[in-house]
Formats: sequence, C-alpha cells, structure tokens
Amino acid sequence: MPGQFRNLTAAEWTLLARPRLLLMVCASALTGALLARSGTWTDIVRASLAVGLFSFAGTLINQAQERHIDALMSRTRNRPLATGRLSVKAALVLALLLLAAGGGLLGHRPVALVLGVTALVLYNLVYTPLKSRTPLALFPGAVSGALPPLVGWAACGRSLLDGGVLLFALLLAVWQVPHFLLLMLKYRDDYRLAGLPVLAEQLDRTRLHLVVACWILAVGSVLVFLGTGPGVGQSARLAMPVLGSWLI
Repeated sequence: MPGQFRNLTAAEWTLLARPRLLLMVCASALTGALLARSGTWTDIVRASLAVGLFSFAGTLINQAQERHIDALMSRTRNRPLATGRLSVKAALVLALLLLAAGGGLLGHRPVALVLGVTALVLYNLVYTPLKSRTPLALFPGAVSGALPPLVGWAACGRSLLDGGVLLFALLLAVWQVPHFLLLMLKYRDDYRLAGLPVLAEQLDRTRLHLVVACWILAVGSVLVFLGTGPGVGQSARLAMPVLGSWLI
C-alpha cells in the first residue's frame, strides 16, 4: 500500500490533495482563530493544521465515494482513485490517519473537535450522496464549508455565542451557494455526462443568473452586519470589505 503513494506523481498528488481548496479551508479556520483574539499562537496553528488534516481526509473519502463519477468527467478523470492508480483501501487508510492526527490536535477542545467532525459528516455523508440526486445538495455542502472558522474560534477557547464569528460563518455559507451555482453552470456538460442533476437544466440561463445575483447581494448584506457585529476588532472591520470583494 505505501508503494501506491510513492508511485504517484506530483501532479497526481495535487489532484488528490486539492491544495487550493485546502488552503482556503485552512485560511477560514485561521480567520476564525484570529477573530477570537484569545488563543495563543499554538492554539491558532493547531486549529489551522487540524482543519487542513480534516479537509484532506474529507477530500480523500469523497474521491473514494465518487471515483466512478469522477472517471466520467474531463476535469476529474485523472484523479488517482478515478484512474485506479490509488486503491480505495489505501485512500481510506490515509484518511483515517489524517483524521486521527487532526483529532489529536483538537482533543483538548471538544467543541472544536465536534465541529470538525460535523463538517466531515455533512460533506461525506450528506452532501456527497445527495449530489447525485439533487442540485439542492449544495446547501448542506455550504454549511459544511462554513464550519472551519467556527473550529478555529472554538479551538481558541471562545464560546460560539460570544462575538461575531457566527456572522463570518454565515458569510461563507451564503457565498458558497452562488459559487456552487456558477460551477454547475461552468461544468454543466461534465455533470450531464456523469448523470448528475444540474440546476441549469431546470432553470433557464437568465433565471439562474438572477438567482446567483440575489445570493451575491445576500453576501454583501452579511458583510455589512459582519463589519459592525459584536466582538469584531477594528482590524477585522477593515478587512471585511477586502475579503468580501475577493469572495465575490
């Protein structure tokens, strides 16, 4: 089994780990930890690393679950699990090791650990199975993607009811809906080939763009409240417009 990993090329490791997604998830956890303004640098680093490990594990499990679908789509057909270069068993063993390492980093903060596990459950046991049945799977997927900053916040010892981190998580959840919709629109031919339901098939292009525009306006509304929310420091207030522009 270790030989399978040694035989993977750098390009295959990139497809397996999805580093851009990994960095975004770690960055959102880091933001939550920094907004807490109460943890040590050790807490902040542990939270970011743990979320990264959980994210990598979730990606591995997802690719094992969707390997047959991935093999049908041009943008995913070269993933190691889709090509058979990596076995499901090897991927799941690595995922378990990553989960154990991430859990160890969060073990002293049970709330953060529960949030991390919840994100994984939503992604792999709710979003992934629903994805092949309904385009509305994007909603549990969005909730899963909104939990990393809460993990960072809780890992620094803060209560979820204390401060503005819930607004930041809401921002991420709201932003991910138009993001998913635009991905569906961009890769609708791939989705159709794989037999995945596409919202673009149920709404005409104009209506779909209208839905996306409404959600983008919702992102802007959340940003307004986030910048004035309780427990949000001055640096965070100044950063919100920049972050919002980047997300949109």
